[in-house]
Amino acid sequence: MYLHLGSDYMIKNSEIIAIFNLKDSESDIYNEYIKKYADKYEIIDVSEGEEFYSCVLTEKKIYLSAISSFTLKKRLEEGYVVDPVYANI
Repeated sequence: MYLHLGSDYMIKNSEIIAIFNLKDSESDIYNEYIKKYADKYEIIDVSEGEEFYSCVLTEKKIYLSAISSFTLKKRLEEGYVVDPVYANI
């Protein structure tokens, strides 16, 4: 199954390590983790210029999304997308 992160981006559920609630770019997770390890991961902003509310961590990438972590979690639990129609993976 795949999770839609917004802006035509989908990732395999099995690739997700964690989903963080950022609320805004000044959150502790953003400042203490994403900025610190920016050279270790490819950071992909899928927020289309909007404020990002969540961060999805995979083995090699960090996705910044305008969709809240609570909505993403709900989509995972409900099997929001079963078969991908498109993917920018």
